[in-house]
Amino acid sequence: MKVTNIKFSNLKKLNYTGITEKNKELKNLTTFRVGGRAKLYLEINTLEYFIKVMTYLKNSNLNIFVLGNGSNVLVSSLGFDGIVIKLKGDFSRISIRGELLEIGAGVMLSQIINFTKNKNLSGFEYGIGIPGTIGGATCMNASAYDFEMSKIIKYVVAYDYDKIIYLKNEDCKFGYRDSIFQHGKYIILRVGVELKKSSRHEIENIIKEVCEKRNISQPLGTYNAGSVFKKKDNICVSKLLDEMGVKGLCVNGAVVSNKHANFIINKGNASSEDVINLIQKIKNMFFEKYKINLELEIKLIGEFNEIDR
Repeated sequence: MKVTNIKFSNLKKLNYTGITEKNKELKNLTTFRVGGRAKLYLEINTLEYFIKVMTYLKNSNLNIFVLGNGSNVLVSSLGFDGIVIKLKGDFSRISIRGELLEIGAGVMLSQIINFTKNKNLSGFEYGIGIPGTIGGATCMNASAYDFEMSKIIKYVVAYDYDKIIYLKNEDCKFGYRDSIFQHGKYIILRVGVELKKSSRHEIENIIKEVCEKRNISQPLGTYNAGSVFKKKDNICVSKLLDEMGVKGLCVNGAVVSNKHANFIINKGNASSEDVINLIQKIKNMFFEKYKINLELEIKLIGEFNEIDR
């Protein structure tokens, strides 16, 4: 079944009231600011409509991608031949019971950090500066400094294309930049996290310290998608890339940051091809020098020329 056979009129029969757009431009929904269009884009505001839409799409054989803040993705200039879903509304809410929070998948980490700081709850503050949603951060098991999602997650509420399920932490198969959600089986709806009491003063000091470190080492205020390559066998990839002299290396509008050798920046006029060609160039240089194949940390959306991911 092709995307063109998905009828807006059928969505209306489901009482679907969210935003629906054909051929939606995706680049402005990503932090890289590159990429093409999605055949169909849906913003879904309630669990009820989410279930109805997913049931309608169940037998369509379409690619479905749930987009968070778009901070760890590179979208092909050819676009995405499927449906992009963004969870809003009810999925952007936080509920609290003591030290346990249940957070909608669409809530930004920055919002959670501000919320927990005001409640004197510690656990998220080392994640300040990660520009993603909790759904995306859970999916990739985001980490930074002393922060790692898997250390604070108690459970995840997810959809498995048949029913709503409840996954305990150990069911999520967390690993380095990995979880069960990376492999296409489940869609994260809500995340339960268990935090610890602390003082607002201590939390604010940690936030200030981490922000200062990020400002020194990372190209803040630029179009990028964070670290491009994963750590490899506990090797500090960014250090080796720096020693190789890749900073400033560019392909048209895509350039390696002069602050951080594992960040690629869109200078404002880059295409997805520029970014992927620069990635391949770096991978080839790294393999030639160290005989190590770098793995991508960013997720590629859509079709690209053959590249080891």
